[in-house]
Amino acid sequence: MLPAQSDVALALWTIHSYAYDYRSCTPNLGVNSPQKRCGKTRLLSLLTKVAFRSLPASNISPSAVFRTIDQAHPTLLIDEADTFLRDNEELRGIINSGHTRDLAYVIRLVGENHEPRTFSTWCPKVIAMIGKLPGTILDRSIVIKMSRRKKTEVIADLADFTDAEQIRRRCIRWSEDNKAGIACAKPQVPP
Repeated sequence: MLPAQSDVALALWTIHSYAYDYRSCTPNLGVNSPQKRCGKTRLLSLLTKVAFRSLPASNISPSAVFRTIDQAHPTLLIDEADTFLRDNEELRGIINSGHTRDLAYVIRLVGENHEPRTFSTWCPKVIAMIGKLPGTILDRSIVIKMSRRKKTEVIADLADFTDAEQIRRRCIRWSEDNKAGIACAKPQVPP
């Protein structure tokens, strides 16, 4: 189940996935829960339908992350992160590097001559897992803490979700129409 006000956070983060390139920082969206069957995968499935260039992955290697981001510039939706992220410092470092545009790069040696090549890690990312996000990722994330629904709580059936294409078109249009304002915005930071 989604916590109160998370619908607003999810809507804003979704539009951010269309406009992130106009700013210098992109927060991760962290989706976590204390146990299985709280709706994380269902939420990622919904985000796959509405986020900009969504690319879901239920497991991904460090090299696949930076190579995919550099080539496709997706919104990367990583599910089941509890099974491979906690003990993978290289992967956490790559994910962390994509938080600010200026430092969103890794360098790797490629080819037979081992030439250094820079790969971008700049893209919106969703990380879903059971348990707490690792500290450095948590610090760079907007967190949605899911919980298991009670038997008395009713959930919507998303199988009939037919508005995705219209939502994507509206997000593209809004981000294009507001590009200049987004790029120069100086929002008040709450205390």
